[in-house]
Amino acid sequence: MKKYSGQAIAIIMVILVVAAVIGASLYSRMIRNKGEVIDTRESSKALEQSGNILDAFITTDIRDLQRILSEKLAEAGGKIVIDAESLSDLETKIYNQAGVSELDLTELTMDASCSNYRLSIEYAPPSEGPEYKVGDVMAINLSDVTVPSGCNVELTFSPQNQDRVFAVKEVYSDGSGGYRPYKLSDMKLYCLLNANNCGDVAPASSFDSTFTNNKLDWTFPIANLTEIRVIPLKGTIEIGVSSTSCNNIFDQFLIKATSICSGQERTMQVIIPSATNYGYDPMFDYTIYNSNGGLYPEVL
Repeated sequence: MKKYSGQAIAIIMVILVVAAVIGASLYSRMIRNKGEVIDTRESSKALEQSGNILDAFITTDIRDLQRILSEKLAEAGGKIVIDAESLSDLETKIYNQAGVSELDLTELTMDASCSNYRLSIEYAPPSEGPEYKVGDVMAINLSDVTVPSGCNVELTFSPQNQDRVFAVKEVYSDGSGGYRPYKLSDMKLYCLLNANNCGDVAPASSFDSTFTNNKLDWTFPIANLTEIRVIPLKGTIEIGVSSTSCNNIFDQFLIKATSICSGQERTMQVIIPSATNYGYDPMFDYTIYNSNGGLYPEVL
């Protein structure tokens, strides 16, 4: 019988090479998976840390926070950016630069792998705003502010991918401490997409035809106008505010917190409404109210 000992060696070598390649591939995948697990863990940690920093703001008394942010942004030219190596350093700089002495970051858990924090406070751009759903009301309250001449306030509504129906009510004073009787022209109905797409709420003819480009604006002062109220009637809408020509007195505040943990950077943000975004109780937008007792038809 003929013997081919060289073939056995060649086959063994091929098997060893294949095994080495498979082993290297498995090892590489294991290292990559381990890295992905670490990155995911650090990313979650950074995201949680950023959220905790924002929580310190939103749990502060809202009226005091609005007043402080308005004053400090006016002094800083519209934006404050704070960089810090640690939470304690961030807390100190927030006290000194933003003036929010009520914030307490000392109770936040700081991992050794986390450092390099950034906090930015600015006026929210018109494209971003809080969400308002049916039962909520967003107001532009003029009663407690001094409005500069030629002040223009623009409201931006989003999103536009679904029907959004809302009413805009204008409230006027009577010039002697009371309110002017309600007129039908004081309230207008809008559909964010198109009046024809909101026919299940009201006939197309009921919608105001001046609503275009998902924006509405007013130029103040308007005689005896004390409040503008946006009342959602269908869907949830985001409402952004721009009042640059009014010294930003109606603008909302955008706060962003960034944390870096083992190279993983994550940012979260929150929008704080302006103090002028509050008016009377929404209950009176959804009920018939008369301070004189019984309700009777008006006699013309």
